[in-house]
Amino acid sequence: MNRDRRNSFGRRLTCASTSLVPPTADASLFAGRPHSSTCEEGVTGKEQTKDRLEALGFIICRLDELRQMASFHGLETVGCLLDVAFTESCDAIRRERASTQAEETTR
Repeated sequence: MNRDRRNSFGRRLTCASTSLVPPTADASLFAGRPHSSTCEEGVTGKEQTKDRLEALGFIICRLDELRQMASFHGLETVGCLLDVAFTESCDAIRRERASTQAEETTR
């Protein structure tokens, strides 16, 4: 098995036996962040957008790994559901980037 496989975002794929969440991801990406759509005091819209893009990137990478794992093990229904989630996440990150670029050009 080729251990240097990469997903569509250039990240190295992990083995099925390893943890799907890197040890630093749970602490750095999600710790201490409220799940809210309102702006926190002291946090700018630009910082929130960056955080959302980081979270979406993380989600996309994990979904891609899970899709491949489901396909490898012949779990077609699970693979289809993960594929829908992956596609939606990719669309969401494209929309976020497009809106960020549109804001920067109007300034």
